[in-house]
Amino acid sequence: MALLAVDKLAVHMPSHHGPIPLVREVSFSIEKGETLGIVGESGCGKTMTALALMGLLPDGAIPSGEIRFEGENLLAQPEDRLCKLRGNRLAMIFQEPMSALNPVHTIGSQIAESLILHRGLYPADAEAEAIRLLELVRMPEPKARLAQYPHQLSGGQRQRVMIAIALACRPDILIADEPTTALDVTVQAQILDLINDLVDELGMALVLISHDLGIVGDITDRVLVMYAGKVVEAGPTVPLFNRRAHPYTRGLFGALPDPGRARGSRLYAIPGTVPDPWLVPGGCAFADRCPLVEQACREAVPPNVEVGPDHRALCRRTDMMS
Repeated sequence: MALLAVDKLAVHMPSHHGPIPLVREVSFSIEKGETLGIVGESGCGKTMTALALMGLLPDGAIPSGEIRFEGENLLAQPEDRLCKLRGNRLAMIFQEPMSALNPVHTIGSQIAESLILHRGLYPADAEAEAIRLLELVRMPEPKARLAQYPHQLSGGQRQRVMIAIALACRPDILIADEPTTALDVTVQAQILDLINDLVDELGMALVLISHDLGIVGDITDRVLVMYAGKVVEAGPTVPLFNRRAHPYTRGLFGALPDPGRARGSRLYAIPGTVPDPWLVPGGCAFADRCPLVEQACREAVPPNVEVGPDHRALCRRTDMMS
């Protein structure tokens, strides 16, 4: 049995257009100690998928399908059961630490909260453990940080606090949603190395959401490529990176800076934009932006084609893969 198994997860949001599909029949599984990357442009459903896993969807959102954690369907559980899992066995590093951290509570109290709630530690013991966690994430002067507030820390330090909070109860699954957003390149590398080392050391599963294909290639075992709320390609990281089967995946790689590109030449960009969720066309959602589109692509949902061991792409033109 997989540690986490997601089957046909969908998320709809009510609106005056009717129910809007934000996530459309996403399926994947992850084992303990495995790392999974989720990539795609903004608006493709990556963060909404992560929030569904944590039971933190926006008010009014309607999930369906199954999210099974050790066989237990989380979508069927009451809120009090989810509260016992969140921050304990399932943890998330949110995209923007300045908005995720509470500005009116000290760093020490925010780290200690889950230790007291889930592990039953006394305040003095929770404080000692908070210092140890800040040392673990390589925070300078960890004891002095306990009395500080988020605005008194740098962006990199706030992100380390977020990681410390997420790791406090040694979760089985860590979800990292763009964990290096708005950080400079040097701090990015430090944070990613830290996450990678801690995942190896603690043996947890990692779900990494990122726009950075280089990061995903370095850290993950498997990759999901999402477009318009749907997984359009999935497979082991190295085979998928080497044999990109979906035109959208090829477009993402084509937009990467190339050191060999002639000076002054323009970077490639996928034409058009991700469609609004209520305007996703029938057939293939990528059809309007795809250089290989055929009439059949617009008329019917493309097949999920096997292009290699455990490697599939939702496309009828995989014959043109690079």
